[in-house]
Amino acid sequence: MIRGQRDESRTEGQAAVDRLARRGRLYFAAASVVIVLMAITAALQILLLLFRVGDHAGMMDGGFAFIVARDNPTETPAGFVAISKYAMWQSTLAASLLTLRLIPGLVILFCLIRLFRLYARRSIFTVENEKLMRRIAWALIAYAIVPLITHAVLYYAGMSPVAVKLELRQLDAAVLGTLLFAFVNVVAFGSEIERDRAGFF
Repeated sequence: MIRGQRDESRTEGQAAVDRLARRGRLYFAAASVVIVLMAITAALQILLLLFRVGDHAGMMDGGFAFIVARDNPTETPAGFVAISKYAMWQSTLAASLLTLRLIPGLVILFCLIRLFRLYARRSIFTVENEKLMRRIAWALIAYAIVPLITHAVLYYAGMSPVAVKLELRQLDAAVLGTLLFAFVNVVAFGSEIERDRAGFF
């Protein structure tokens, strides 16, 4: 009776791992597409600032602004200041700060790709998973902090009317990063159990 229950439990556990592996492959493909698109978009935005393309890149409301298309080429949004109206050092600084702001998001996506690849290989409670989730947590904290730095620098460079600008998504990222650190402890505990089980058998 007990052996039958153990076999049934083992079968259910294997089925759950198989489902996670299938989803891992799907998530891996989706995250790969997203990171490629995000990297291309980020590179385009940075280049628009570096090459001072004032028709499409500039500053608005104390932050970076990009115009994809206009109904009327002669009209610009209210408050939009073309990047070409700033000095060369200011546009270079803006491109550098934008790069800094984009890095945490790219790190998160890159770690998710590696994490989903591990799930696709049926690797769940491992030290590598723990490391990747910890990096994601740190990247979320960075995602919340970096805009505070960039806004302050833009203000002192004369490119933003405000020195401090706090957005709701920054608070969300900080809370999510903190919660993820707590969840990493659960993964670490699971990894330790898996290592003990492997050593026992």
